[in-house]
Amino acid sequence: MSSSARPFAFLAASIVLASGCGGNRPAAAPAVDLAAGPRAAPPEAESDGEVLVWGRKADERPMTYRVVDDGRVLGEEPGVVIATSRGELVWREREAEIKLGGCEGDTPTENSLLGTVMHAWLAPRDDQARQVVVDPGDDEEADGAAELSHRVELLGSVGPYLFVHETVYVFACGAHGNTSASFKLWDAEAGKEIDLMHHMPNKEALARRAEPLLDEGDMDPEEARKEEDPPELVQIFPVYGERGGLRVDAQFARADCYACSDGLWSGYTRSVVVPSEWMPERFAAWSTPPVAVVKFLQSRPGFTLGGWSRR
Repeated sequence: MSSSARPFAFLAASIVLASGCGGNRPAAAPAVDLAAGPRAAPPEAESDGEVLVWGRKADERPMTYRVVDDGRVLGEEPGVVIATSRGELVWREREAEIKLGGCEGDTPTENSLLGTVMHAWLAPRDDQARQVVVDPGDDEEADGAAELSHRVELLGSVGPYLFVHETVYVFACGAHGNTSASFKLWDAEAGKEIDLMHHMPNKEALARRAEPLLDEGDMDPEEARKEEDPPELVQIFPVYGERGGLRVDAQFARADCYACSDGLWSGYTRSVVVPSEWMPERFAAWSTPPVAVVKFLQSRPGFTLGGWSRR
């Protein structure tokens, strides 16, 4: 599913599948409240330009740092901030409740038939002229569902490009619930979703490389190869090295039975991540980190880089 304003389209598809079983994904990144951060640079300090670096240590909340060429930190603030030619944009999330239809014969209580959905957007700090990145809709009933939980995770960024993962868990009165997943790549400069996966030049070769990895641990890999289509490219995301070097990884998924699922994508799939060996032209300017990013990372062992940007 690839529309940024798709009220309940993704949720509806999940409910259709929810009479089956679901998988599990890691918890989505926590919502962040991005206030302007303090600046601590001496007045005489000069720099060729500031770089915004965001990431986290272990399970801590994400933080954004303002860094100059010698690696000094001019300021920091909680959350994720992206520099664009339009100015700095902050990533925001909000959880909302929606009313569920429930199962036939249910006797609802005040809170028993409420699900949760996540909204996510980018905006300046005054929250004007926001870019709506994820809007699942929260004003309609999710008919046929007794449980529903929708989550958004910001996987990382490359300059103004944000990699966004969504999951929906639905229990629709069947034998068990089901989890569905989707991915979008958001261009904060253009304020819209873009599709780069369609243009990956070596997609078929990577799919063939993914097949034996998917077979490992599968209950019946011969049956999977016989009955299912080749692995499908479902997601790409940035991976930064210890010194900030960039590569793009690709996740391939293959349909499988619920008991065979590994829970890394949707409820009825197994999936594997492989280095794509591909650098889209759009990402070339961020493929090699500036000195500021390298020195910053050297001074913070254990810090996981989520992305960096510069005007």
